[in-house]
Amino acid sequence: MSAAKPLSLLDRYGLQQTPFSVSPDPNFLYQTPHHKRALAQTRFTVQDRQGLAVLYGDVGLGKSTLVRKLYDLYRRDDSFETILLTNPDPTSALQLLKRITDACELPRKRSRLDQMQELEAYLIDRFKAGKNTVLLIDEAQLLRGEQFELIRQLTNFESSSSKMIQIVLAGQNNLRAKLRLKRALLSRAVTITTLDPLTSDETRAMIEYRLAIAGRKEPLFEPEAVTSVYKISKGVPREIIKLCRSALTTAAINDLDMVPADVVAYDSDEN
Repeated sequence: MSAAKPLSLLDRYGLQQTPFSVSPDPNFLYQTPHHKRALAQTRFTVQDRQGLAVLYGDVGLGKSTLVRKLYDLYRRDDSFETILLTNPDPTSALQLLKRITDACELPRKRSRLDQMQELEAYLIDRFKAGKNTVLLIDEAQLLRGEQFELIRQLTNFESSSSKMIQIVLAGQNNLRAKLRLKRALLSRAVTITTLDPLTSDETRAMIEYRLAIAGRKEPLFEPEAVTSVYKISKGVPREIIKLCRSALTTAAINDLDMVPADVVAYDSDEN
């Protein structure tokens, strides 16, 4: 008689999908008050065709997931034309412009002026058709020099009452220092928001939310374990996810029904 097949981690804990993946999946985005405010203010700027919104967030605070959430919202709406650029190439303004026009499926031109004219004609056409064009740039702290001037020039495309392209710059906190040196661009930002680390209660709520989305109906982490996750992670979502993923795996290996605090602490020491 063959041995019974061991349960997978998902089956062991009544999960339908992995609850703690570091990939920026918007379905797993737990929105703290900071996230809700950032999302709402950015959406108001975009939907009112006001031009430029800036989002700051240190490493691991959920900035990229928030950008993906915005992208998912707008690409499902036929009234928007949405462009997402991640890790923009800092080589030159022309290369950045070509990435934007490539996303719009426009022909490449040899000069920056010709490429800008091609893009302007496209934006005018989309505007007349009632479309709102949105450009989302994640990891915008990688931009430099003339690329910021290009972004400023794009904000010049407007009618008498609204902008023809809405731009969201999302970047790590060093983007703040770069934009301070680009006052002509920074002055055009309608909204500027910053993501902060989670509180202890928000950490608990985030863990519970991700488990619920993954299909778990009952608590899986002991209260002391959640406290340990918060203290070790300092409320940084990416670190929370990594700790929970590691602790859950260790709990499964040791056939534990719940994740205790000592497992969280042990995995933290190991990593």
